[in-house]
Amino acid sequence: MIALIDYGGGNTKSVANILERLQISYEITNNPEVIDKSDKIILPGVANFTYCMEQLINKKLDLVIKNEILNKKKLFLGICSGMQLLGSFSEEGNTAGLNLISGTVRKFKIEDSKIVPHVGWNKINHNGDDLLKNIGNNSRFYFCHSFYFDPEDKSNIIINSKYGKNFCSGIKKNNIYGIQFHPEKSLEFGKILIHNFSQLS
Repeated sequence: MIALIDYGGGNTKSVANILERLQISYEITNNPEVIDKSDKIILPGVANFTYCMEQLINKKLDLVIKNEILNKKKLFLGICSGMQLLGSFSEEGNTAGLNLISGTVRKFKIEDSKIVPHVGWNKINHNGDDLLKNIGNNSRFYFCHSFYFDPEDKSNIIINSKYGKNFCSGIKKNNIYGIQFHPEKSLEFGKILIHNFSQLS
């Protein structure tokens, strides 16, 4: 069972819809006991970084997530803001993150990207990680963001995209995954990615 974290900063219903279509067992929850019984965790996100961190901290979910990931070694997928929250610090609100993957969340510069936020379909290129099985390079996914995760250790990057400049659109460290795009809005390739995550061990 996948615990789909409901903390007030994510589009949980959209992610739940794709899990239902794929007949993947899940539960929308912020209950530590339910999260404890899960096999994997998904943390969605569409809101401001500072707001998301405040919600996690207020509900003590930051501690729960760290325990599940670091001590119990559960597979974790952060989506959009849920990926950015993995970092050490964000320029959006000058706020500290979960610091599960060292790095800074930076804003796209107008001089590089012309239009911010980055909204719409864009191509990805990846390193062949099992999360991307049966998804070719140059496949298109749906993005909606003004900030991107710049990891300290570039070997953590598993997916790149280009929006004025190359940026990290997918990351992995041990059992922790993060993706900047929205698989729940990315049609067939999004379904494949979520299916792949459900099959990882």
